[in-house]
Amino acid sequence: MNKPLSDLRQPARQHPASLALLAILLSALLGACATPPPSAEPPAPLPPTAASTPEPVADVTVTPSGVEILLAYHQNLRALNPAEIARELTNLNSQAKTPMLAMRKAMALSMSRTTNDLALAQIHLDSVLSSTDQDAEALKPLARLLGTQWSEQRRLSDSLDRLNTQARENQRKTDQLNEKLEALKAIERTLPASPAAPGPATGASSVKQQGG
Repeated sequence: MNKPLSDLRQPARQHPASLALLAILLSALLGACATPPPSAEPPAPLPPTAASTPEPVADVTVTPSGVEILLAYHQNLRALNPAEIARELTNLNSQAKTPMLAMRKAMALSMSRTTNDLALAQIHLDSVLSSTDQDAEALKPLARLLGTQWSEQRRLSDSLDRLNTQARENQRKTDQLNEKLEALKAIERTLPASPAAPGPATGASSVKQQGG
């Protein structure tokens, strides 16, 4: 049966439940589009690498300088007694002359601490200071230092010797004066005692007064 034309012009009414279902489907579709894609998995950590073993350092031989050798030699000399110092000097005198040997001789002579040996030690130092040998150049600062120290030591030693000489002379004069004083005392003890002077005669003086 044919519907009236007026009914065909009116839009068909949709069911409210169908509209609600459509809204839910649109919301789900929009939510799926807005959700970010799952992030990629983080890369797996690299396996720990073994610590690199340092290469061994090659042994480096350090050669001590001439000054270091002499300082060690001087330290060893301080532990020697006079007899050992004398033997060391005899040994040094038998060796060939070099700036290093001159420094050793000077150090050995300085251990005696006498004025004459210090003067000899200074002569050996002067030979190093005046030398044009290349080996002597490295030793000259030490030679100057020792020369200054020993010159001061010699000056103090000379002053001490003068004071000791003066003290001995003063003691000798004091002893002589004491001897003379004791001699005078001995002479005085041997002298006879001097007689007492007589007093005035009392009776004679009274007679004279009466006679007068």
